[in-house]
Amino acid sequence: MTRDDHGVNPDAHAASVLIVEDTIDTLRLLSDLLSEQGYDVRAVTNGRQAIQAVERDPPDLILLDIGLPEVDGYEVCRHLMASERSQDVPVIFITAMTDTVDKVRAFETGGVDYVTKPFQVEEVLARVKAHVALRRARAELADSFTRLRTLEHLRDEMVRMVIHDMRSPLASLLMDLRFLAGSAKALSEDGQAALQSALKAVREMTAMASDVLDVSRLEAGSMPIERAMWDLTRMAREVCSVLETAGIERAVDVESAGAAEVTCDGALVRRVMENFVGNGIRYSPASTRVRISIASGNGVVRVAVHDQGAGVAPEDREKIFEKFGTLEDRRESSYHSVGLSLPFCKLAIEAHGGTIGVDSGVPAGCTFWFELPA
Repeated sequence: MTRDDHGVNPDAHAASVLIVEDTIDTLRLLSDLLSEQGYDVRAVTNGRQAIQAVERDPPDLILLDIGLPEVDGYEVCRHLMASERSQDVPVIFITAMTDTVDKVRAFETGGVDYVTKPFQVEEVLARVKAHVALRRARAELADSFTRLRTLEHLRDEMVRMVIHDMRSPLASLLMDLRFLAGSAKALSEDGQAALQSALKAVREMTAMASDVLDVSRLEAGSMPIERAMWDLTRMAREVCSVLETAGIERAVDVESAGAAEVTCDGALVRRVMENFVGNGIRYSPASTRVRISIASGNGVVRVAVHDQGAGVAPEDREKIFEKFGTLEDRRESSYHSVGLSLPFCKLAIEAHGGTIGVDSGVPAGCTFWFELPA
């Protein structure tokens, strides 16, 4: 055991221990022993006093006799564990009981350890030292977690401010590029291609900015959900029409037995559908078709977008819906950023009480789907 020049255990400094023991000789022995080691010791002789002492000033550790008068140690421990103020204070039982059932009961009531009477001095000191150190480590971990959460919050706030301020110049840039595109006949073929490339890049940046802000709002529960009756079959066909108007040269089929009505926020659900179709187009061969299927049954409407792109391994099917996740594209042996479009989809669908997922045939073919209450 490590001690300083005065024979005191340096790890005990500032640690407080409450001893609850009705046998005066044992109480004095433990008090003297722990005080010599540098612990701040308090002592009481019954359960009611122990509860009052802990409520006034929770210690770092409690040595608790089981065989107390009026209120036994088990009941004291249950009371302490039920209180938010003392539920994290470790309790070491002191007992003359040696049956396994008594030891199990001690742990079931919330104790972390026990010492059997007659006890060995070195054993008591070792157990006290270990549990005080463990509690301190947990407290430091909790403090670190709180600091990290604070820093994370500050980071998110800064990102939101930056992204929010970016949206206005992006909108102006997009308007200017569209104006130029409307009078770009005088440009060379290369110039027109460069202009279209710039338009595409600005659209993608605008979409990413919206995803960042909307994911943040959905996570915080601060995005209003404006519910109305929507036909998802009609919505899917409108999504396909918008793609054709935008000049995207990819066949997208809609398969549905008829109207599929749900009560939802149409703008959010449409964005989910657009993201699924956009991913299907982006990550599947140009010669293949993307298919939207819509089916009703068992109280839900299921929308699925099927493509022939690279498959998603089973261990990655949750990861793709996490913020800033990446997946390895098996076909091209490169990495593609999933970014925030799929996390947005997950949060938007779950905000409606729905479910979302992906089915895949590795190495090829993906089906991204979501279900909403009919």
